[in-house]
Amino acid sequence: ANNLLKDKYVKIKNNEIYIKNQNYKDILLNSGFFYQNTDESKKIFLKNFKNYNVEKYVAYNIKSQKYHKLNCEEIKNSKNISIVKKEQLKSNATPCQKCNKITDIQIKEEKLENIKFEKTFQKKNIKIIFTDLNETFLPNKQCTNEACKTLKNEIDNAQSSIDFAIYGISNQPEIIKALTNAQKRGIKVRWVCDFDKKDKDYYKDTKALKQIIKSYNTDIIYDSNNRPAIMHNKFFIFDNKKVFTGSSNITSTDISGFNSNISVLINSNELANIYSKEFEQMYNGLFHTDKREIEKKTIQINKETKADILFSPKDKIITTKLIPLIENAKKYIYIPVFFITKKEILNALVYAHNKGVEIKIINDATNANTKYSIHKQLREYGILVKTENYAGKLHSKAIIIDDEISVIGSMNFSNNGEKRNDENVLVIYDKEITRYLKNTFLHLWNKIPQKYSKYDPKAESIESIGSCSDNIDNDFDGKIDKQDANCLFR
Repeated sequence: ANNLLKDKYVKIKNNEIYIKNQNYKDILLNSGFFYQNTDESKKIFLKNFKNYNVEKYVAYNIKSQKYHKLNCEEIKNSKNISIVKKEQLKSNATPCQKCNKITDIQIKEEKLENIKFEKTFQKKNIKIIFTDLNETFLPNKQCTNEACKTLKNEIDNAQSSIDFAIYGISNQPEIIKALTNAQKRGIKVRWVCDFDKKDKDYYKDTKALKQIIKSYNTDIIYDSNNRPAIMHNKFFIFDNKKVFTGSSNITSTDISGFNSNISVLINSNELANIYSKEFEQMYNGLFHTDKREIEKKTIQINKETKADILFSPKDKIITTKLIPLIENAKKYIYIPVFFITKKEILNALVYAHNKGVEIKIINDATNANTKYSIHKQLREYGILVKTENYAGKLHSKAIIIDDEISVIGSMNFSNNGEKRNDENVLVIYDKEITRYLKNTFLHLWNKIPQKYSKYDPKAESIESIGSCSDNIDNDFDGKIDKQDANCLFR
């Protein structure tokens, strides 16, 4: 009513409203809300059914907030049904799984943009680094990958300070040596990491680094409200001028290129200053929900590039930022992701899908085989989801939207990622960067067979390339390579 009537001249004729000689009632009915569940309206609807493009409409139960196909058995005796256009559904509407289940999904290979595909993309003061899980089938302790070389170079060339927040460190002797040498030459080196109440961490070399670089602080596994939480960041600040961040842990699987990740190096005093404020809170003992929200604004990185910086849990990143970005997408949403478990993201993706937005998701095989992932539900709603079939993990946590917006960060799309853990996320507004990341996504998408859009390969199995010879327990079942029954030919 606001859209149609506000500030408009209308005529009243025979108790009907007219806008430029069009009957307001007709306009309203044609917008999609064209019958309520009464005997009279059913007759009208059935009489005119053949004139409607029924693929555009669904039956919406206003009480359960579930929607159905128009021929669904469940709606026959319901008294709460309205017929609406798909794009008019709210993001919290959920599809009926019985009538919306997709039995066959057609997948096509996508042509890459007219941008030369590279593992790195440089633009003025920004460098994006993509690691490709289908080229390196073994973890690597050597610093030969571009992400590792970029990080080491910044450590070696720091002039005054290095502050970093990492989940942990493992099997990266060259990075440890570089940090040690930086401290020896007088660089102020400080760090924070994740530890639990028993002084244990997830990665084996973190304790050793504590003995070398003693200016550190750690979280504990519970926040002040006694809820599980981890310090899951992966960012470095150099000389309060540059920030290196993304999804790569400092390990032989992540920063080596075995896992697929996206990292970014940005030269910006303003951005580095915001990251420094977050670091100082943790270094001084405030983690998780004990932190305060940092006042910040959209940063102008260069003439063509802007960025929003967000930190968990205070910024409520999924609720306040990611959901609106997904719901407002117009053309496409591509998501290379370690896992998605948050129901609100599912609802937002279904909402965008119903508007006609193209959605493609690549999911990690380890998490695809757990009960928490929502990717199977997404498939049932008609959204295209492939599960990777390589030894390395699809470890990035990215969203690529409309050749306009790129989301890069450390946060998994989960309840803990948003509400409990210490995380950082960059939302970058730049056409060239987004098209570059779109290419990296389509590069991976085309490498994964179509059959893995219908079912999920086991993370450690003959289906996952290299997983039976990488000396890693990919599915965390306590068995490595040929010890795992899924690695044996039958």
